[in-house]
Amino acid sequence: MSSIDLHSHSTASDGALSPTELVDRALQRGITHLALTDHDCVSGIEEAEQAADGTALTIIPGAEFSTTWENNQIHVVGLFIDYKNDLLAEHLKKVRIKREERAVAIGAKLSKLGIPDAYNKACAEAGDNAVITRGNYARLIFSEGKASSVDDAFNAFLKKGRMAYVNTVWFDIAEVVSVIKNSGGVAVLAHPRRYDLTNTKLRRLIGYFKESGGEALEVASCQQRPSDRDYLAKLSTEYGLMASQGSDLHIAATWRDLGLHLDLPLEVKPVWMAREAAKYNFPAV
Repeated sequence: MSSIDLHSHSTASDGALSPTELVDRALQRGITHLALTDHDCVSGIEEAEQAADGTALTIIPGAEFSTTWENNQIHVVGLFIDYKNDLLAEHLKKVRIKREERAVAIGAKLSKLGIPDAYNKACAEAGDNAVITRGNYARLIFSEGKASSVDDAFNAFLKKGRMAYVNTVWFDIAEVVSVIKNSGGVAVLAHPRRYDLTNTKLRRLIGYFKESGGEALEVASCQQRPSDRDYLAKLSTEYGLMASQGSDLHIAATWRDLGLHLDLPLEVKPVWMAREAAKYNFPAV
């Protein structure tokens, strides 16, 4: 159990908890530093900061950005960002248009697969002004009785190559890293082992990420094999990248929760040693 969790989601995108509820959960679990990293969205950060004000919890402003690399959707987390940055706001507007187009297309496919009015139902599930993601649709599919779990719904309907998958060309990693750095943040390659890449291709991805100005790998996460954590720690050292850790919490479960199993190997340099993190009073390493 760690007191630092640098990857989480709220109802501003596809998380199950509101920013205030997420803060409450973090306090219950003894978290001292929590990054709110909603998908291509920063609208929940101010509420989270207000909810954490006067408590033992520090909110780290962040977001999880969608990119495309060699026809693979790759996520890049931006930490320590100025979430009111003008260039960031401009980028997120462009992403929202792409996400809206994809959400409508997914909804149309699901309607043909036996879930009528899927898009409007997903919007209702997400709430006002939320970014509609595949996570919202996965919960809808499960609630409609079309899958045995949310994970099963995602894998059966929404994963690449499945019936309701919609291919979307996102932004290049280099462009997203530039946006993150322009907003004062640090770019982190999120959950590198979840992309179904061979070791050779993963190394190529990390190399391109580093060349593009990326500064850290997400090394520790929930539901992770020890061998994967060790391998990612080795890669972070080999490529001269800092190491991050995060639960990627969307909904709490026995196998995934804030701070759960998030201990970085000793040989890596934690991302909170970056100069951009200095004002957030992380514990000394």
